[in-house]
Amino acid sequence: MSLTPPPPPPPPPFASETSEKDKVKKMPEGMSEEERAAAEARQRSFERSLAGPSVGKAGLMRDQTEVNRIIAEASKGSKNRYYLNQVRKDKELTEKIEWYRAKRDELMKMADRERLEVEADRILIEVEATRDLSQVVVHVDMDAFYASVEVQRDPTLKGKAFGVGQGVLTTASYEARKYGCRSGMAGFIAKKLCPHIVLTKMHFDLYIAASKAVREVLVQYDENLMMASLDEGYLNITPYMSIHNMTATEVVSQLRAEVEAKTQLTISAGIAPNRMLAKICSDKNKPNGQYEMEFDRGVVTKFMRDLPVRKIPGFGRVTERCLEGLGVETCGDIYTRRVELLAMDHWFGFRGLCKAYLGIADNNVAPGKREERKSVGVERTFRDKTDDEDILNELASIAEELEKDLERLQYAGKTVTVKYKMHTYENKTRAKSVPKYITTSKDILPIALELLKRELPLRIRLLGIRLSTLKDLTLPDKGIKGFFASPTKKRRPNAEAGPSRSSTPTHVDDDDLPEMMRLEAESQDAAADVFDLTGEADDTPDSPLPSAGVSDTGSPPPSAGVLGKRKASDQAHLLGPICPICDKALGAGVSNQGLNEHIDWCLNRDAIKEASARSPKKTKVEKDPDRGDGRVSRKKAKQDFPSGPAASVGKAKGKGQGKGGMLDWLKRGG
Repeated sequence: MSLTPPPPPPPPPFASETSEKDKVKKMPEGMSEEERAAAEARQRSFERSLAGPSVGKAGLMRDQTEVNRIIAEASKGSKNRYYLNQVRKDKELTEKIEWYRAKRDELMKMADRERLEVEADRILIEVEATRDLSQVVVHVDMDAFYASVEVQRDPTLKGKAFGVGQGVLTTASYEARKYGCRSGMAGFIAKKLCPHIVLTKMHFDLYIAASKAVREVLVQYDENLMMASLDEGYLNITPYMSIHNMTATEVVSQLRAEVEAKTQLTISAGIAPNRMLAKICSDKNKPNGQYEMEFDRGVVTKFMRDLPVRKIPGFGRVTERCLEGLGVETCGDIYTRRVELLAMDHWFGFRGLCKAYLGIADNNVAPGKREERKSVGVERTFRDKTDDEDILNELASIAEELEKDLERLQYAGKTVTVKYKMHTYENKTRAKSVPKYITTSKDILPIALELLKRELPLRIRLLGIRLSTLKDLTLPDKGIKGFFASPTKKRRPNAEAGPSRSSTPTHVDDDDLPEMMRLEAESQDAAADVFDLTGEADDTPDSPLPSAGVSDTGSPPPSAGVLGKRKASDQAHLLGPICPICDKALGAGVSNQGLNEHIDWCLNRDAIKEASARSPKKTKVEKDPDRGDGRVSRKKAKQDFPSGPAASVGKAKGKGQGKGGMLDWLKRGG
């Protein structure tokens, strides 16, 4: 007779369920109802921020607000440096939000509101015209990936509440998530939420092997499979559907069944016209489910209208709070507040917000390109270090590991950045650029030592080195060296383009942490002070809200124009020598003398242009009374010929076209 194990105890009641009066007593006396409501909203927002990036994920059975409050209570204390740092950052962000509000009010007082509305509607119509419903994009996401692999390693964990990672959880089983446990959470807090939770060690070799087995299945459906991490990726199944005469639902069901049959791991999927929507949809029927969005613009816009802005991939906690400060909580609020948001375009990126409101995003699915990589780095996390010699030895070890990664990935770089996290959880970076490309620890370590020794003594818990301004060593050498190099001398062709490893892996299960780890990077790096010893120091932290096209981590996407130019230059290299100054291909018939003459011209072209500029011209210019040189200043030109949202301030009033059916449709949200 088999005995059924007793069910786990129910979630313990929260103290707040019987202490609402105590919560009211904590508020200062004499506050109005409006002030009290605002203070309570700020406290809830702070508690949500403190709870981490994985709030609201699938599997939670408790009220998230109460979970956030318990985490905040457990984190309090004068000795909890992380909590104190979060309090400091929250205060700075609150001040920033107040500045945004004041700036909005200032701009709206000067603005021609009617004209701004016309301009906003015009931009919405332009963005809508870019909608593409022709491609079927699928986002696949493994269910509690690390936890599922751990169950395969140790079957006794099945059905139990457990977390992977002992100091900090990288993921939690669905049984543990019911109690509020999730990735990025300290182990002691997880035990407060779920006293019977079991914490296991990480086994990265098993996770990598399982991820490889999953990819072998996925690539059969799209050879351009775009993996975002070990446990999630994007596919374009449009060609597969056409060749096999199958619907999207049939293809994804078959795909999920094959993954489970081969790996005994379940996978959830979202089907939509673009990557953003597919990512959102994959979380709708977790775990082990799929969700397909109708390929109809009316359905898409209706779906987005009530969606919280935090659900948009790339919108982190800082962005969420800043938008909330301007009255934007859902994507539908973007349209309602479009006039104010257009006036704040410089800080918020109005076109990007329009895309979120309309559900329009990139539907291109392709693996990452080597030229898109911006840096290679190694970081290590450890218990607090204070001894100078110990810290410098750690730095030397990191430099050696970075050299191995650079050799494996076949990159060199010019900018060395040392990153360290203080015992107060503040991140600091120090950077220096050098004139030549470097790739060995012999060259990297002296620069890193110079940067770090300036800061000693320190008490740190994380240390890392990053090399940026990269050069791809798999490409043929350009310039004089490439021209005279032996044609038989070649670089290793199969260099990896993937992310570099770290001694202490910081990747967490993306069932809990979305692609590119944007939220963790946002929370850790938003307050980082960046210094470049090649220029002036800047203590000003980055704006918590990026401009259009910039992620919450502050890193803009690679320019397609730059990448295209690079590719064309590589092809031109086959046609003759490349000038090392301007990178121009000179043609296969150019001699060594011709190359030298061209280089001489490039080196002196600035002097030639300056001499040409001094030649008298009869061009008539209007004098600027504010300048003594008779030229029109740039500031004056901008005032005379305004463009963009600012052009709507102070212009003659008038209604533009475009108030027809399309605008009516946009107002209705489809």
